[in-house]
Amino acid sequence: PIDLGRIGAAAAETVTNRLSIGYSLAMAVIVGCLFGFINSAQQVFEVALGNAAAFPLVFAGVGCCIAMASLMNAGLVQRLGQRLLSHTALIGFTAFSALHMAVALAGYETLTTFAVLQALTMFCFGFIGGNFGSMAMTPLGHIAGTAAAVQGVISSVGGALIGFAIGQQFDGTTVPMTAGFTLCGLTAIGIVLWTERGRLFVAREEAA
Repeated sequence: PIDLGRIGAAAAETVTNRLSIGYSLAMAVIVGCLFGFINSAQQVFEVALGNAAAFPLVFAGVGCCIAMASLMNAGLVQRLGQRLLSHTALIGFTAFSALHMAVALAGYETLTTFAVLQALTMFCFGFIGGNFGSMAMTPLGHIAGTAAAVQGVISSVGGALIGFAIGQQFDGTTVPMTAGFTLCGLTAIGIVLWTERGRLFVAREEAA
């Protein structure tokens, strides 16, 4: 029923449940990277890489990597479990982002390095989103509708703000974008560590 009291109570439970708010915030940070990439991509190709013609092809290739990971996730999650798969992907996301930042800072960024490292980073992204969303929802099945709405607002609005901030830092190089990805990855790892009480990769029922 449409009852403001019940909706408010369900929303409060959503944002106070450790698993729910933890993975929702971590998802917001990672989604921020996606928005940051979208906000920065055209400028990166036109200014930083000086090859606007390659933009559609590389952008599409990165999108295909995300789609490929999402399709693979359905099978791998049954064998490896959500935590092992998504936590490993988050570490990979952060590691590839840090490597990309190092390449950019050293002045070795080219169209090839950007395409390869960004594709690898976003491939890892494809294993994070669905699993984080599912784990955030796990303890809230009894209020699934309200919980999904609140978690969606957190991840979408938070991600949009972070992505906007990353995009606004563009300085003619890929350093701000890759640094933003690295910082977001490290932040997400910290949030997940808090959420899981310092234990990664272990299924909740095993850790209990």
